[in-house]
Amino acid sequence: MTRLLVRRPDDLSAAWLTEVLATSEASVASLIRPGDSVISCEATPVGTGQMADTLRLTFTTSGGSAGSVVVKLASDDATSRATGVLVRAYDVEVGFYAQVARSLGLRVPDCHLAVIDEGAEWFTLVLEDVADGAQGDQLAGCTPEVASAALTEMALLHGTAWGRTDLAALPCLDRRTPAGDQMTTDLVTSVWPGFIERYRSMVASEHLEVAGRLVAHIADWMAARPPGETVTHGDFRLDNLLIGAGRPVVVDWQTAIWGSAATDVAYFLGGSLTPGDRRRHGRDLVADYHHVLMASGASDLTLDQLYEDVTAAAPWGLVMCIVPAMIVRRTDRGDVMFTTSLARHADQVAELGSLDQFL
Repeated sequence: MTRLLVRRPDDLSAAWLTEVLATSEASVASLIRPGDSVISCEATPVGTGQMADTLRLTFTTSGGSAGSVVVKLASDDATSRATGVLVRAYDVEVGFYAQVARSLGLRVPDCHLAVIDEGAEWFTLVLEDVADGAQGDQLAGCTPEVASAALTEMALLHGTAWGRTDLAALPCLDRRTPAGDQMTTDLVTSVWPGFIERYRSMVASEHLEVAGRLVAHIADWMAARPPGETVTHGDFRLDNLLIGAGRPVVVDWQTAIWGSAATDVAYFLGGSLTPGDRRRHGRDLVADYHHVLMASGASDLTLDQLYEDVTAAAPWGLVMCIVPAMIVRRTDRGDVMFTTSLARHADQVAELGSLDQFL
């Protein structure tokens, strides 16, 4: 299958897509009829991804039908691509779609191709184009109703993977190790001075203070995090959701890991709701999530323990602002997104008292 790996958008072709669809294990009945071939295709960029390049590939077939798929490739920016290799973003996402996605209960795009080269630098994903889904807006935040729907999908992810030792042992997920924690600690501490220098004028001093407190105690906080119990997304936020008339579709699985369900919960609530909506609706949203989680197969997690774990896990949102901001290609929207998200996560951490034990 690595013969189908594509490095650059210019390498996408009608013959290539014909072979991809012919060998796909996902349903392609709505895309191309048996015996037909793709005769033309055109690629257009989708979104502003900073670790990878995503394109919509529209095509026509010899039978006169038309369709589209989404193609995801390694970034054409050398720095972002090197970062993708360093943090294993590429092989994690390919591994998730190839080995994990079909066994879970949440809504993810159908995958027609998932391949990566031996050096884990170049990869190709060909995914379902979710026609009725619009990307969520991280900057605007979402309503409590959208948050509830998103958390339901999250609970289905966590519940159907709960305690699955076969999944926990997969190399693409089994990354919560002392070496991995040390790499995260080193990244946070090394990029923090540059983050302050770059964003000081864009972030309130009280929010930088909270983030600085985490950086000062990052190794202790990493060691004290709730234990792993299920497959987690790691970057579950509005920009990684396609929202439409039906169920939200969860995309961008480059940070999937065997970890604590509370990390995804805290991260989503802290970054994807405005602080006001989080304060008003957060506890009820967590309770609703817990109900679906238990009904989906999870066990041995009380609601009170979940509240405690969400408090303990909340600083992960700060990590996901500080590190990516400094190691991927810089964009104007990225600057606003990282600083807006850091302010929200800092408010959450301060209000929950997540770092109080380290003071």
